[in-house]
Amino acid sequence: MVKYIKYLPLLIFFSFSNAERVVGYYPYWIQSTLLPQDIDLETFTHINHAFAWPNTNGDIIAPSNSFFNNSTASYIHDQDRKFILSLGGGGQGQGFASATSTYEMRSIFIDNIFEKIISYGYDGIDIDWEHPQSAEQRNNLTQFVQELDSVLNDFDPELLITMAVPISSWSGQWYDFDNLKLHVDFFNAMTYDIHGAWSSHAGHNSPLYQSPQGDPDGSVQTGINYLTSSGIPLHKINMGIPFWGKQYNTSTINGSFSGTVVDIYYKDIVPLIDNGWTYEWDNTAKCPYLVKNDQTKIITYDDPLSIQYKCNYAKNRNLGGVMVWALGYDSMEQDHSLSQSISTNWLSTSIKDDNIFPHEPTLSTYPNPFNAGTKIKFKLYQGGNIWIKVYNINGQMIQLIQNDYFNAGSHLINFYPELIQNNLPTGIYFLELETSSLRLTKKILYLK
Repeated sequence: MVKYIKYLPLLIFFSFSNAERVVGYYPYWIQSTLLPQDIDLETFTHINHAFAWPNTNGDIIAPSNSFFNNSTASYIHDQDRKFILSLGGGGQGQGFASATSTYEMRSIFIDNIFEKIISYGYDGIDIDWEHPQSAEQRNNLTQFVQELDSVLNDFDPELLITMAVPISSWSGQWYDFDNLKLHVDFFNAMTYDIHGAWSSHAGHNSPLYQSPQGDPDGSVQTGINYLTSSGIPLHKINMGIPFWGKQYNTSTINGSFSGTVVDIYYKDIVPLIDNGWTYEWDNTAKCPYLVKNDQTKIITYDDPLSIQYKCNYAKNRNLGGVMVWALGYDSMEQDHSLSQSISTNWLSTSIKDDNIFPHEPTLSTYPNPFNAGTKIKFKLYQGGNIWIKVYNINGQMIQLIQNDYFNAGSHLINFYPELIQNNLPTGIYFLELETSSLRLTKKILYLK
């Protein structure tokens, strides 16, 4: 389901690399303070709306009544960026096992996903099931992604399927990456939470390299190596970058600790530097950490320098992109901004990547084949008058469905054959979208 679209005039002047994809998770708990117009859409190319989740019946549950709305998608699309619905998240994986357990349950789940995409203008779906826990669930996840890909691709090949994935065999053993890579557009590698409350020592949240050397808890490097050795192509991997850190009750990095490990947003870490806390740099991990002046606590985190090292590493490995958890956690101070470091060290050009959105109109239908009716989706990249017509197999026009002016953007209309002709026979028909400059044709199959 991966699409590569080239524009020769741009390629004459610019050499766009993979270093254009920057995914940012946009969690619901910060959306009241970080409005869409405040997101750095010069840097972030894909916004993952996090999180809704499936229940055991395959219904999609939202965290609040205001979670789903059309205005967010409209604003992000106006900036030529992608808006993706992310399902799952930590602690919300219970419904996946049931919703993917049988063909019938998967069909219900996929229909509900499709309804959310159509109703709220999403450009695809991100699966963040944390995590399958058996061979049966691994196989069901694979079947679900295959079937979801078939439905979305038939309706609109531009719709994306992405997936957040673990970086070691502890949970990765329950993912069939060899099959998933055929249907998933890109994988968001969770190269963070490498140390935490479960660890034997107070290690870095996201060390680029193992610190101490050979640390069995791993690193960003070992995580990327695990995913590539599992068969995922480099260009489909987004390296995860955390915009938060961890506070331990200890006096030194990699030492033993006691009590609770506390997650802290990066924007709350910055004011502590030289304000009762001393900055230290671990040259093995290529990451900073803070030590409280009374030697009772440390904080491990990422800063602009560690992100520079990570972006250089990702470029040297030819990774497809980087991913951030999470928007809204960054410092607004320019000198400390992690987003600015990604923009400076990852993006290959200040010009927006025109490959994110094509410039030609698109036409798709769902379902196809269909019985009572089908939904017609078309996308325009500039406003204009359009005509939508239906022809029979002999080339005779049987219905002019639409003749009107439409603004740029995505549009959806319904087509019910019985409203045209009571005895319209079963068979193949051709749907045509005509603009002032081109015609698009789609074969449709009507089954009475």
